[in-house]
Amino acid sequence: MVKMLKKKVWDVNRCSGCGMCVSTCAKNVIHFPEDSDQPILEVKERNIGLSHVVVDTCFFCEKPCEESCPRLKEWEDGPVIRIISAVSKLPGSDVIDALLISALRCGLIDGAILWDVERSSFKPLPRVATSEDEILKSAGYQHLWFPVLTALNDAIYGRGLRKIAIVGPPCVAQAVKTVLSSTNKKLEIYRERIRLTIGLFCDGIYSYQLVTNEIVNRFNIKPYDINTVKVDLRNALLRIIMHDGSEKTIPLSDVRKYMRDGCARCTDFTSEWADLSVGDLGSEKGKTTVIVRTPIGENCLDYAIREGTIEIAETPVNMEEIQRFVSDKKRREQAQEVDSLLLSTLDALSGEKSREEIEEMLKSIRRK
Repeated sequence: MVKMLKKKVWDVNRCSGCGMCVSTCAKNVIHFPEDSDQPILEVKERNIGLSHVVVDTCFFCEKPCEESCPRLKEWEDGPVIRIISAVSKLPGSDVIDALLISALRCGLIDGAILWDVERSSFKPLPRVATSEDEILKSAGYQHLWFPVLTALNDAIYGRGLRKIAIVGPPCVAQAVKTVLSSTNKKLEIYRERIRLTIGLFCDGIYSYQLVTNEIVNRFNIKPYDINTVKVDLRNALLRIIMHDGSEKTIPLSDVRKYMRDGCARCTDFTSEWADLSVGDLGSEKGKTTVIVRTPIGENCLDYAIREGTIEIAETPVNMEEIQRFVSDKKRREQAQEVDSLLLSTLDALSGEKSREEIEEMLKSIRRK
């Protein structure tokens, strides 16, 4: 039994929904049901003689699933090497496309796990891209949740990729960093194959019900009419761009109810543990902020600049604007403290912690 995942993540709705535990499960018994917000552990039963028993599928397992879960780690502020504002010079592409295409051309990567949608339903899905054309055809991140890292095994075992880039929000970047920092032997193949992480600025990710229950009903449209969904944090609006070029908007306050529960526990706005962090905030309209965080990220950006797929804008990045949203999301630390109190209370009930320890934790939260 994966006790840590069940007790400290799944049972208290702290799951980020990244999907890493599904891919790294050594026994292939963790699955992400389509209608669930978190994974489930497959229950296997056996008849042994006249007895009917439930098998502990995790018996003698090194539990790489727990080793790779970002919610079981404590996160500090990530590194920063430099920050620029940039534009893509490739026709029909954004900065993320340009970075990936340049990385593909120089041999830094041989494929990427991207975000896409099923066009008729606008349902999110992962896309393993191995060519420039596949990168450009991907719809990109639409702020709609899918456990995107469940595609990792397809990229490695199905497609045979050896140098993989991954694009995703902060929880995905944290999951990748968790794997890369682990010494668990079962995670070795992932450490060897993942080469680049591009993280996104993110205030939270929404369930697909945002489309089916809100957008479609509010505007009396079909999902296949939608071209792009964007979160405009500056103006606190959800922008829905239609295929005919028209635009519809919804106040973000009206769609918060569709945000995943696990997002309330995330304090990382700028994907601080990615190689490169990318977002619109801090840059002028039509330009993109890029935060370089690792030498690998710096190499990727420098090659794109030298090749001419990306151009650095002359205007400086407005760090005050970014910092406002970083600070807002950091306030969610109190939700993490409440989680810790709940978990400690459960420990106290089982005799693992004392009443005095619980009282001190409660006093600490009240003081804040």
